Amino acid sequence: MIRIRAMATLSRISLAVPLGGGGLRQNGDALRMASLVVPVSGNMVQSLARVRLFSQFRGTQLGNVKRVAPELKRGTNFEGSIRRSHGRAVAYTGEESMRETQGLESLKASQIKKVLDAGKVDYRDCLERNELVERLKDTKNFITPAAQQLLQRILCGEDDEELSASLLQEVPNLVEGWWLEAERNTVKVFQECSPSVANISTSTTATIGMSMNPVEIPRGTGSAFVWDAEGHVVTNYHVVMNGNKAKITLSDASTWEGTVVGVAKNKDLAVLKIAAPASRLRPIVVGSSQALQVGQHVLAIGNPFGLDRTLTSGIISGVGRDIRSIGGAMIRGVVQTDASINPGNSGGPLLDSQGRLIGVNTAIYSPSGASAGIGFAIPVDTVRRVVNELIRKGKVSRPGLGIMCASDSQAKQLGVNGVLVFGLSENGAAAKAGLLPTKRDLFGRIELGDIIVAINGQTLSRVDDLVAACDERQIGDRLRVTVKRGTMVRDVYITLQEIDE
Repeated sequence: MIRIRAMATLSRISLAVPLGGGGLRQNGDALRMASLVVPVSGNMVQSLARVRLFSQFRGTQLGNVKRVAPELKRGTNFEGSIRRSHGRAVAYTGEESMRETQGLESLKASQIKKVLDAGKVDYRDCLERNELVERLKDTKNFITPAAQQLLQRILCGEDDEELSASLLQEVPNLVEGWWLEAERNTVKVFQECSPSVANISTSTTATIGMSMNPVEIPRGTGSAFVWDAEGHVVTNYHVVMNGNKAKITLSDASTWEGTVVGVAKNKDLAVLKIAAPASRLRPIVVGSSQALQVGQHVLAIGNPFGLDRTLTSGIISGVGRDIRSIGGAMIRGVVQTDASINPGNSGGPLLDSQGRLIGVNTAIYSPSGASAGIGFAIPVDTVRRVVNELIRKGKVSRPGLGIMCASDSQAKQLGVNGVLVFGLSENGAAAKAGLLPTKRDLFGRIELGDIIVAINGQTLSRVDDLVAACDERQIGDRLRVTVKRGTMVRDVYITLQEIDE
């Protein structure tokens, strides 16, 4: 990228452009210097100024430059950028840059993440969409050419799902001897990522018998990984829930006391912090889970049965699974894998073939308690959102209606088809909208409250359906809630409020 700045009152712009190092070459020799001269006239930049770009190396002509510029006011700075395209450099005005900025702000969060992933830009600390937009603005001139091409194609209106499919089709065929290449890649990923994995052991203190001296009782062990250079470590909630002390052992065998920053039991995630210096920490590389495909190669690193930094491998067996967390809520979009996951692997990372985090190992399906080839990992997009909230606020908030629901079994016993409103939060969104809770009359008989049967036209039959419908939206979104009261069905508009998990 060549950037120029000039005053409109100048009669000529002359710019020396170094082309050594990674610049243009001829016969293997670097073109050392090029000069760019743009003639102007008074307060008006020529509508079509043709200049030629020449090299001081043997006087070789490199190409033509065309630029179309509007009338500029006296004293106004002009800034543009020259991009090489089909052998021709084109200068764009600040007006074009403004339109490009507006285009970036119109992108969806999923589209921005795809570009940042392609450009290998770390955005783990971005929680809101506007933060993703700012990260893209700051890095769009420095990302890889492939990522810049993807961005331009998305800005031109091409379907980003089709782009993802085309990128998969462009993956080159494996060369002969791929077993050796696969083994070499696995070894490389393990060597690069294992320093990010830690062992965590929890304990609690108690007095035994008549003794007044507290005794430390081990409560469990598991895996964790380093999230950032500030000492934040991520693991599963069920690994730390039964202990009041946590010791974290890093890859260099140093042990540190862990302080709980926050937990999200409905997502089975916990964040701890250790006082280790940054030189001892190796933050893991964070990927994305939105484009995972069944059949992709994956690696799991953890401490099964106390065997530190054990590597297992497999494939993605399924995506979009739903499992119930230790807090009773459903975790959606879970990644299923046949990589061996055993007790002690909980809280460890699930990695793709490039060593990027795509999930946190959390559960297995097994009648024996050992690995049966069916393991589950919390998707990294969920992990990123929850971990950022825990680091910033110490808790996880989610959008809700401000109601307490009867369980599915209670609703079934009462003959209710939908979500029965059991209670209302005082001054909550549902209470303000006029919803009625379930109560008893003077004779102790149950008077059913309102029954929520749909959200924005989407039929609900279980409490999990209502929770999922709210989780897919943001705090402050306005929903059309279809409510049944007796024999009457009506629509009520409710604005989602912030509720604690």
